[in-house]
Amino acid sequence: MCLAINRLNEVKNNDKKIIFTALLLLTAVIVFNTLMFNYQRPTGEPQSLPVLGDTSELIERLSQALQFKTISTIEREAKDNQSELVKFHQFLAQAFPLVSANLSLTKINDHSLLYYWQGQNSQLKPMMLLAHQDVVPVAQNTLERWQHPPFAGYISDDSVFGRGALDIKSALMGQLEAIESLLATGFKPQRTIYLAYGHDEEIGGSQGAKKIAQHLLAQGVQFEYILDEGGSILENGVIPSINTPVAVIGIAEKGYVSLELTVEATGGHSSMPPPHTAVGILSQAIVNIENHPLPANLTFSAEMFANIGPKMALVQKIIFANMWLTKPLVELILSKSNTTNATIRTTTAVTMVQGSVKDNILPNIATAVVNFRLMPSDSVNFLVSYITDVISDDRVTISIRQDFQPGSAISSTNSLGFKVIEKTIAQIEQDPELVITPYLVVGATDARHYEKLSNNIYRFTFNRYSPASLNQMHGINEQITIKDYIEGVKFYQQLLLNSQ
Repeated sequence: MCLAINRLNEVKNNDKKIIFTALLLLTAVIVFNTLMFNYQRPTGEPQSLPVLGDTSELIERLSQALQFKTISTIEREAKDNQSELVKFHQFLAQAFPLVSANLSLTKINDHSLLYYWQGQNSQLKPMMLLAHQDVVPVAQNTLERWQHPPFAGYISDDSVFGRGALDIKSALMGQLEAIESLLATGFKPQRTIYLAYGHDEEIGGSQGAKKIAQHLLAQGVQFEYILDEGGSILENGVIPSINTPVAVIGIAEKGYVSLELTVEATGGHSSMPPPHTAVGILSQAIVNIENHPLPANLTFSAEMFANIGPKMALVQKIIFANMWLTKPLVELILSKSNTTNATIRTTTAVTMVQGSVKDNILPNIATAVVNFRLMPSDSVNFLVSYITDVISDDRVTISIRQDFQPGSAISSTNSLGFKVIEKTIAQIEQDPELVITPYLVVGATDARHYEKLSNNIYRFTFNRYSPASLNQMHGINEQITIKDYIEGVKFYQQLLLNSQ
């Protein structure tokens, strides 16, 4: 008996040693991974760029550009927008005489602009910069909350106010200012450069960017890389737990699809209701959808958090340095913030609901529209199947609304284009704490229309966003600081020089 007890104690002691050794090894691996979890910022020495001349004139031209009401809405009369676009084109021709004299201009579908700057070396594949001429409307009931009229292009001591200041007439004007200044020095590019400015990006780009892409595809043009809007410099506080600025370069963008949920039922007077009306049945379906978000996918965020993780506080750094062990915890952490949650899953937003036309009439039909921003890995068929299972109610009919767009292809971070953009950001923004990283764009851009023209499509404009200024895009008091705009022009100057 004593022998058996001694033997049992020996086994227990051995188990304890094994467990202790395993924990010691696990701790060592975690500590080692954390110590090795560092970010290597790309190097880039600032170069001598062409002088921009009188910057007050440069700012004045941006102000004038913001005064054109090139508004895109589904409801807006086409002739109103077309008239403003024609005036805007005339302004561009006068504001940038060297561009007008040295670059060929083709108007696509009457109102989209395609500039062509012939390079000296035909062996180099061309590059293309994108922007769009149109802006979103301003709600009439918000006008009194604007510090300055939204289409006045008001210049304050440090900013230029107006619809389009951020999205994205500032990029369009910045590109043209950069090229005008390069032309003034006699610069001739080795690589052919295209500029493509659609006129309806804010309503999908079907008549602008899509037509430009079809035109270029018919000519057999293929690009080394394409750069559009999408990423920017995010200041402290935009990304939770990060106390350093982060420049995010979009390497892909999410898709867009809306599902319509419909419930039909017997109508009648509200004094004799059934246990559940069409609205009640529909409401339960909506609750089910919101309570069951689509599964997380960290594939597209892994490289981003590999870059920003080292800048986090110690606890978060340990977590992100050991995602092989902490993946479920990482998903939980990222899901807590609307900003980061959108980078790891197809998001769900119930946006439209309709029932009865009167408070005492039972609805014969109730409908809801749910908008989803699709991860590149999630197909529309997968989404419909998932939502059908989540609702689990045959009384709810699911249909796909028109104009859906799947997620984009994913561009490489090892290409010439990405490396040039990365280096250029580092050269213009000399902050040693700045992190530069790829990321997934959660909104839609014109870039998706150009996928057949290049495998390397990126999304970045040289703007800075704080938690407060993020709300100004498409919002009230949209503005860009004079400093950011001038540095944006320098960014395009440097980018064009680096791309040769």
